[in-house]
Amino acid sequence: MQIQGSYTFEYDQQAVWNILMNPDAIAKAIPGVKEMVPLEGETYAWRAIAKIGVASVSGTYSGIIRMTEIEAPDRYRLTAEGEGQQSVINGTALITMQPAQEAGKTVVVWDAEASLAGKLASIAQRLIKSAAGLLSRQFFGGLAKQLKAAEKEAKTVPAATSSHSMAGES
Repeated sequence: MQIQGSYTFEYDQQAVWNILMNPDAIAKAIPGVKEMVPLEGETYAWRAIAKIGVASVSGTYSGIIRMTEIEAPDRYRLTAEGEGQQSVINGTALITMQPAQEAGKTVVVWDAEASLAGKLASIAQRLIKSAAGLLSRQFFGGLAKQLKAAEKEAKTVPAATSSHSMAGES
């Protein structure tokens, strides 16, 4: 099943790239994620556990999430393999970023291919696509809220403290 979409962030491409590469931000933004633990020996791979409700197959799912084909700050491939609730989920998405026509904004476009087996596969494809669209909007909206909160926090930190903390981050 093919799933495509886009989301426009009110931030520049580097800020969007940075948050999309931050596993803590990703874990906070994915609806239902309980845990996202780095895989030993793999820089861009995590074991995730999520509680997700899609029609009659609500429940806990576990799997592996990987980022590959990384071309900073323009694109990467996200791959997920998981199972739960008598279902198996496999998917890959090419995530690309580009400046929007309006200055300071970034458009994130995804083109995903997902395969489902088990109970999830028995649900109408239209329902799955709708649920995937909803979860995608929630995910990118969650990242946008985190960017906004970080921006707000940076504006309220005294200049001397801000300069010090910026120097220590690199």
